[in-house]
Amino acid sequence: MSNRRNFIKKAGVGFILVILFITVSAENCKSEKFSTAGFYNVEGSPREVYNFNPGWRFHKGDVKGAELVNFDDSKWEAANLPHGLEILGENGSGGRNYQGKAWYRKQFEIQNKEVEGRTYLYFEAIMGKCKIWVNGNLLVEHFGGYLPIAVDLTDVINPKGKSNIVAVLADNSDDTTYLPGKNQSGLDFAYFGGIYRDTYLIQTASVHFSFPELSKTVAGAGVFIATLDVNGNDAKMEVRTELTNESKKAVNATVKIVLEDEELQPVKEVLQNVKLKAQAKQQFSNKLSVNNVHLWHPDDPYLHFVRTEIIINGKIVDQMRTRVGIRLFEMKGAEGLFINKKFYDQKLIGANRHQDYSYIGNALPNSGQWRDVKLLREGGCRIIRVGHYPQDPAFYDACDELGMLTTTANPGWHFFNFKNPVFEERLYNDTRELVRRDRNVASILMWETALNETPSQPDRAMNNMHKIAHEEYPFPGMYTVTDHQEAKKGGLDMYYHGDDENVNSFNREYGDGWEVDNWQSQNAMSRVKMEWGEKAMLTQALRQAKELNDRYPTPKVRIGGAKWAGIDHQRGYHPDPFWGGLLNGVRLPKYAYYVYKSQYSADYKVKGIKTGPMLFNTNELTQTSPKDVVIFSNCDEVRLYWLGELLATQKPSTEKAYADMPHPPFVFKNVFDFEVIKSTWRTKTKEIEMIAEGLIDGKVVIRDVKNYPEQSAGLQLSIADEGMNLTADGSDIIPVRATIVDPDGMKKVLASEYVYFEVDGPAEIIGGKFNMGNPVKTEMGIATVLIRASIYSGKIKISAFSNGLKSDSITIESKPSSLKKLFDEDYLKASIKPSSNQTVIIQKDRGDMPMDVIELQKELKQLRLEKVGKEQEIMELRSQLKEH
Repeated sequence: MSNRRNFIKKAGVGFILVILFITVSAENCKSEKFSTAGFYNVEGSPREVYNFNPGWRFHKGDVKGAELVNFDDSKWEAANLPHGLEILGENGSGGRNYQGKAWYRKQFEIQNKEVEGRTYLYFEAIMGKCKIWVNGNLLVEHFGGYLPIAVDLTDVINPKGKSNIVAVLADNSDDTTYLPGKNQSGLDFAYFGGIYRDTYLIQTASVHFSFPELSKTVAGAGVFIATLDVNGNDAKMEVRTELTNESKKAVNATVKIVLEDEELQPVKEVLQNVKLKAQAKQQFSNKLSVNNVHLWHPDDPYLHFVRTEIIINGKIVDQMRTRVGIRLFEMKGAEGLFINKKFYDQKLIGANRHQDYSYIGNALPNSGQWRDVKLLREGGCRIIRVGHYPQDPAFYDACDELGMLTTTANPGWHFFNFKNPVFEERLYNDTRELVRRDRNVASILMWETALNETPSQPDRAMNNMHKIAHEEYPFPGMYTVTDHQEAKKGGLDMYYHGDDENVNSFNREYGDGWEVDNWQSQNAMSRVKMEWGEKAMLTQALRQAKELNDRYPTPKVRIGGAKWAGIDHQRGYHPDPFWGGLLNGVRLPKYAYYVYKSQYSADYKVKGIKTGPMLFNTNELTQTSPKDVVIFSNCDEVRLYWLGELLATQKPSTEKAYADMPHPPFVFKNVFDFEVIKSTWRTKTKEIEMIAEGLIDGKVVIRDVKNYPEQSAGLQLSIADEGMNLTADGSDIIPVRATIVDPDGMKKVLASEYVYFEVDGPAEIIGGKFNMGNPVKTEMGIATVLIRASIYSGKIKISAFSNGLKSDSITIESKPSSLKKLFDEDYLKASIKPSSNQTVIIQKDRGDMPMDVIELQKELKQLRLEKVGKEQEIMELRSQLKEH
């Protein structure tokens, strides 16, 4: 009893709240953690950047005349961006999400600092196709839901003191004329709609660095930084800048380029005098040689900044920072992957990721993107392959800072439109925009320029995309990739799967597929919902361990592989979500997560993530727990105590299925027997302990104690912030966990309770009773609620209740954003607050249709599903044949 209480006091067994103190760079302390429109703002810069997310109004459906300035939107709901049209239930798969038109409007005033200054709106993404009006003027029509849109408002906005109206029509319904193009009823992911990423208003002087989205300059526009070569700690770089002169006269200017370290201290400076004609753009190039520089590496992700300035008559007229990692990637065929001219001796093991999140669809704020990367990086992933589109810029910001290698991709899956040539035109345009957006990202290793799993795409199209990528990135480190058969035909640089001894390859997906019973039911032991419990998750974890094991003995030419998938995600074609993730939909780790985490060496260190000796005991000491005790650890040995006795000190399993893993599981046979508890120990349950100790070089380096939980007694709250504070910007989200515990604080994994949450302060709970957002049912004894900040900072009290259990509360504080918010406060206050109890939209056959039409619709849906199934089976077969 004393051992138990002492350990609870020291470590908080059953409920452990770990606060991770992450060293942040000076830039993160002084400014926003995330980039804005591809750059970081400089304090005092003439270039003004505003957070344009707050203060919108929204209407789901089409409305005539909503683009007009005098349109009455007073009945519309308030919306802050990122916004996803609706709050879905935990299961948003199978076409349950709204598919169609939706309107957004916002009232705002601007402040010009210069008579000839320019004003831009920058949307990181709007799902589907969209039209954007400002003050009744249609400025942009855009096709595609994953790439940014820059809009020049200068000629249509009203001067300071007068209101402006921006109206956006977004449409996420099926459309085969742009990427991805595939009907959602046959798609492996969902087109969750809305303006679901960040939006900024940016004001510049008339002479400024151009926006890549508004320039046709190949391999240029804006600021483009490349590493040409490295030699030891010396590097050669090229910085391209494009200046635009929107004034009516020519100007003489100086372009100043300053390479800064992570503390913003100058490392190298270059000055260039230029002359710009009126109403003209011009690109300039400067090469830098820097000695004894700190290179970027996935195990040492050191980041520099390049500060660029335009100076006219001694005055800075434009200024911004671009964050870069100075690094060189080289694929050397049979010799493997080289980073900074040194062989990378670790297999790149990781996972795939879709961008959706439970309840909110794709409308995940920057902090959520960061947490996803951190959780997967901390959980043993060295690479994330993105599925199957360019992901949020904040995702790539996190990959750069945490040393997570990654990919970017043209949107696509099993589809090419042969009938309408505009699809191919937009495909090439997307390829250019993809490279322009992501070219300064240090962590991108592979570029998926071809369409994912689309063997029918023309060879010429793949080759054209490959050429465009190299045109836009004419420097070392550009590696185009797709499945090996298509890559060969299209002339791409490397292969997914494949067995060519001289061409580097990567398993784009493994760990799922062949186990599925059939395409209709989609049951598989690799796909497990967390609430199914310990036994199901352990089966999943051990199967994934065997799949993971097969990645390691491959030759150097095969640089690694990515499990499908890292996080549970929603799907379009099937009514069940994909449940094969290392994390579930609200980012709780499953047992398989610890299989991956245990593969890091105990002495592995990366700035910003928690590593070191680890040990995870999968046995939960319940009546359903298996007899064998399975432990995942990166220690040399594990010592196990049970019921006061030392059972054994064991080395990892020697089973052949795990032989090639750096750290196989530890399996203690026939240890746990519930019959012993219910007989010999039934009156001494408080004394029951299972203690596991991890040893390295014969010394105990980590200790885990599990006690036997008794009756459910109360709730304990924790904040799953992963070191990211809640920002008061109207859209930031933080997960809050309520754990069911016994009287001594032991977690009750078998507890099945509904937990109701309340919030007091400048925040709100996402969801309600009709979309199962609140109250929330527990999974493995934990209920998760999402808390969204308002635009005002302050203390927030979150309370949790469950009938018959002791409640709990916790207080957090949202922090002001350092990025200025631009919105009309009166317009916002007058907007109708949306109900948290929105119902889930379920697409059903219309009852007013003739029966023969309804039956034809059902048959068509079934044929589409079967077609997708056949396509996927073919792709899996092709992949499996060349996987090993």
